[in-house]
Amino acid sequence: MNDYERKTLDEFFNAIEPNLAGYKHASLRYLALKKGEIFELTQGRLLLQGVPTTIPSRYFQSKNIKAGLHRLDELKLTPKAMIDSLLSGVLRLPHGELHFPPEQTRSHSLHFNPYYSDGISLQHRQVQLYIRGARRESIRWPALDWELKAASTPFDSIQELSNEFSVGPTDGESLGVEVIALNVAGVGGDSAVTGTQANLVINLAHGLERGNSSLGYIIVERNMVVKRASISGAALSWSDTENFQHGEVKMEVRAGAAVHCVACYADQAQHHWWIADPATAQNPFRAVHQAFDSKLEVLHELISKAQSRGANARDLEVAVSWLLWMLGFSATHIGAAPKTSDGPDLIAATPLGNFAVIECTTGILKEDNKLPHLVQRAEKVRETLAASGHQHLRVLPILVTTKTRDEVKADLEQAHKLGVLVATREDFSELINRTLVFPDANRLYAQAEETMRRSLNPPKFPSV
Repeated sequence: MNDYERKTLDEFFNAIEPNLAGYKHASLRYLALKKGEIFELTQGRLLLQGVPTTIPSRYFQSKNIKAGLHRLDELKLTPKAMIDSLLSGVLRLPHGELHFPPEQTRSHSLHFNPYYSDGISLQHRQVQLYIRGARRESIRWPALDWELKAASTPFDSIQELSNEFSVGPTDGESLGVEVIALNVAGVGGDSAVTGTQANLVINLAHGLERGNSSLGYIIVERNMVVKRASISGAALSWSDTENFQHGEVKMEVRAGAAVHCVACYADQAQHHWWIADPATAQNPFRAVHQAFDSKLEVLHELISKAQSRGANARDLEVAVSWLLWMLGFSATHIGAAPKTSDGPDLIAATPLGNFAVIECTTGILKEDNKLPHLVQRAEKVRETLAASGHQHLRVLPILVTTKTRDEVKADLEQAHKLGVLVATREDFSELINRTLVFPDANRLYAQAEETMRRSLNPPKFPSV
């Protein structure tokens, strides 16, 4: 390991050191392919987490393929010991050795990301270390896919197997393992505002000191911040549950107030979330929608139905148009009519007049040429605006899918190169949460553009 890689590894462990005692449920997930007489770790993911996973340890093997999910405590390995094993080039597991060599004549390449983008979309702080190994041979997709179909535990494809074991994308040119340190504290889902009573909850991983936690909050009334404060862990009322430590505090707020909560540990924000009384929403658009969908149950049902196999994408289009309207956009469902079906599914405009051209899909990004069609339709909107003297207005193409970010990760780079912003299943909860406060479509649009800019300039491994 050269000096740069050693410094990168130190930065990663320094960032997660306060949380290490909370990672009692760390697990390794991997896909390995046979190369000659050995199995080479093609893609893996080491998840450092403080909450038990609902997926049990398991293992799959066919003639040329291995996949597994192993808890580190069952392997009797610490996160550091597991990373050291990966960097040694050979990982010894209960079902045999996996080889993870570096590039010839070089050490493994490391990249440290203290603010992992997948976590940001979920309002969680996640820390990432990516370990890149040797260049791998091209995956023999048809042959391996057909091998999986014939396995005693059949899978349709390598991609389906990878999704099942959550190993991450497998389309890169090099062997790779992604180490993701998840947040160790979170705003509890049972936090609530009822009338003038707010109950704020923080959930903390077992093994961590309660006194090192804190719960920040910002109270918003009529779209104005009226109070900002933080409550130390020592001032919270604590109890233990099976999965985490539960701290809470009650406070008085004015009717209609919304509270932006931030769960912190060791002076680091770990997770943030909005809570409000749905009966007294600050957002007039949400209030009107709730006159006919009081608990947003229909909205949630449409999104949920769109995630099922064989779902109708029209349900998703309706749900997205409702959500856009509650967020302050003017939205038209132009693709719904047969005579305008060649247009995009939706077009949304901000109060400043900037446009989002939106396609919705229940499949992967490449399905039915969604990406090139979306780019063409966005360009047509730009040309129409320019021809009518409105060339100063901006146009952002957005593809909304009910697939998870993991399921579409292999296609994200192409989408970003085409200038398309991708919203995945994980984004729905945050956007619904944002409807609790007075809508600001202009700000949301600016944030979307910034996200797009960052995706076009991702961090790269340095040449050393």
